[in-house]
Amino acid sequence: MPQLTPLDAQFLHFETATQVANIAGLAVLDGDLNRSDLQALLEQRLPYVPAMRRKLAPVPFGLDHPYWEQEDDLDLDYHVREIGLPPPGDDRQLAEQVSRLHARRLDRGRPLWEIYLIHGLAGGRMGLYTKIHHAAVDGVGGADVLAALLDLTPVPAVREGTPARDEPPPDPLEMVGRALVRLGANPAQAIGFVARALPHLDEIPVVSALPGTRLISGLARRLAGSGQAPE
Repeated sequence: MPQLTPLDAQFLHFETATQVANIAGLAVLDGDLNRSDLQALLEQRLPYVPAMRRKLAPVPFGLDHPYWEQEDDLDLDYHVREIGLPPPGDDRQLAEQVSRLHARRLDRGRPLWEIYLIHGLAGGRMGLYTKIHHAAVDGVGGADVLAALLDLTPVPAVREGTPARDEPPPDPLEMVGRALVRLGANPAQAIGFVARALPHLDEIPVVSALPGTRLISGLARRLAGSGQAPE
């Protein structure tokens, strides 16, 4: 399973309780789209979209960039949601709703994407809002996702071949070993990762019993802005 590149990991570190690294798109559709039909389509297509089947596998104590881990039990009821706008359902209301949705951090314990069906738009229209974390896709990756999910003709193309499966990430002990080797060869990088490890000191059984450990970890978490995002 691939490890996040330094650039991809930077998009994770960029986030705070009030700052997100989501990228998103909004489509306004004529007519209605059924949630169950959309879920059925995604169930067929997602095996061919690795970026939407992966979740983060963190390295213990933040010593290195996370790895990707394939999610075999993808919960489409969680990832595909629907909401309704109150009358009159104008474009201003749609923009305000999308702004609220975009400001919410994605759950890092799940694959980093969500899709919203937005009903109640004036003129019989509906919105389809999709957001995915920038750590999961870049511009080229986003184009690949769209190519896998959308069709250019009314009759969908037949998908050929068996979807590839990712190798599992290293176990936590191996992750730590690899991280220590890498940090030993790069002292400047080691300083940065030590700073990211400080919020986790109170999670280490022996270290957590030392005086002041919880205070240091709590202060480090606050400085890192790792609180809950506003709902």
